[in-house]
Amino acid sequence: MERMRLQDTDDAVSGVLALRQLLTSELGTVERLIRRVDKNPEPGNDETRELIDTYDRVRTSLLSGLASVDEVLGWVHMLAEKDSDGNEPECVRSLPYVNVLPRN
Repeated sequence: MERMRLQDTDDAVSGVLALRQLLTSELGTVERLIRRVDKNPEPGNDETRELIDTYDRVRTSLLSGLASVDEVLGWVHMLAEKDSDGNEPECVRSLPYVNVLPRN
């Protein structure tokens, strides 16, 4: 596998972390909306049920997106070029790891 140059790694981390922050913020908004609707349910109201179903689908999509972003960050961590002493760049030290198991 080819290694990512330091500048490319830093750019990738910055961009993907910005996306992660946006998805996290949107997830918080959707979860607040779900709680608000759940606090004031209108029994038998089909519109309320449809609204909750929509919020649930959006929440699931955001969670899926966050999982994908974390996986991308893990790959960036794995592919980041190390310095001549074998040290990782500062920008990747806190990123998740990708679990790459050897093939048998």
